[in-house]
Amino acid sequence: MKRKLKSPESPLDKHTVEELQFQERLIIKYMKEGMTREEAAMQALADLREKMDRR
Repeated sequence: MKRKLKSPESPLDKHTVEELQFQERLIIKYMKEGMTREEAAMQALADLREKMDRR
């Protein structure tokens, strides 16, 4: 039996990639502003949640 593979073009996958790219850009931005990696990651996650709540 062959397994059915998920299409790499599924909207959920694309949406997830976009969220991760957004979060990565925020982490880099905050680290440039002097935050530690952990602080930047927490702030980026909070910003991502806020952005998702506005949708």
